[in-house]
Amino acid sequence: MRFRAPLVVTVILLLVSGVMATPHSTGCGEATAFAAPHRPYVAFRRLEAENLKSGRQGWMDVRTELGTEGLLKVDVLDEGGSDYIRNKVLRAALDGERQLIATRSAGPVPAIGSTTCAESQVDASGLVRVPLKPGRKGDVGLIFGNMFLQPGTGELVRVEGRLAKNPSFWVSQVDVSWTYARVHNDIVLPVSLHSVAKVKMFGRSTFHMTYDYRSVDGQAVATGSRASR
Repeated sequence: MRFRAPLVVTVILLLVSGVMATPHSTGCGEATAFAAPHRPYVAFRRLEAENLKSGRQGWMDVRTELGTEGLLKVDVLDEGGSDYIRNKVLRAALDGERQLIATRSAGPVPAIGSTTCAESQVDASGLVRVPLKPGRKGDVGLIFGNMFLQPGTGELVRVEGRLAKNPSFWVSQVDVSWTYARVHNDIVLPVSLHSVAKVKMFGRSTFHMTYDYRSVDGQAVATGSRASR
């Protein structure tokens, strides 16, 4: 039986691709916004993946553009490392994201489940921590974890935890961490994604992606406000 390596990375990348958070909102909607409408943007991304047991690793620099018609365009600028990682993991993840966005733009946004938010509290860093728990453990794309917000404004800073449902029999214990920042005016967007997963027979595998936004909603992003790699 052949192991489908792209699966876990594709699932994680698809989750983050839909999270276009807006500031000044503190409800559970921030945590369940994976199916939210996308903002048009242009961003350079750096993708890296590695299987620690085999030592295979690969990276890719791409330019991504989400147009007003809701379709994602991806241009590969440079790449290196393992052919397998680049083609079977990174390219497969981008292709999956592109297909998902095209599907969503063709019809109503599907519901993907529900999340319950526990009582919030201020953590040691001064951020407001909101514990997250999926309403139904089997729901795809939800996590057991925490959402961190800026006190006062409610701006989303970070979401981290473990996927409530394993992507497949081969992949388990998928820990993910999304980081957000205000990249243009008052618009808060994802700027990085990191994940670690346990893959049967292959051991721990990691995936990391960063965004460098150049325009949002058709307006150029100031150099000083771009998300750094």
